[in-house]
Amino acid sequence: MTVIRVAAHSPLAPERILAAARDFSPRREKVFDAWERCDYDWSTPGCVKAPVKDSNVYDSKGSSWEITATASNGGSHVEMTWTRRFKHTPRGLLFGTMYRTVGKPIFSRYARDILAKMVETEEPA
Repeated sequence: MTVIRVAAHSPLAPERILAAARDFSPRREKVFDAWERCDYDWSTPGCVKAPVKDSNVYDSKGSSWEITATASNGGSHVEMTWTRRFKHTPRGLLFGTMYRTVGKPIFSRYARDILAKMVETEEPA
């Protein structure tokens, strides 16, 4: 199992970051490029957790992502965590190796892209 954590700043308030993580409207497709199915839990204040329940590469036992947002400098300090366990298939083994070796820079860029898309698709209050 490999864990990648990324921290970044967003001009959006924490409530807006977390609302986007819980948003299952058509806007979601514009913010998150996901190819997994997850269960979602937002019962912990300031956090949305998403254990993977189905994926073509990830093992559902132990794979998840999490986003937390706290107020900071007129916006939010955002932390995203991806915990991945890969299936023991040729594709899973390939992606697992890539994730361990180049995952941090890829997911750092992905986190910045997600936050930028949240700002771009933000609806006026």
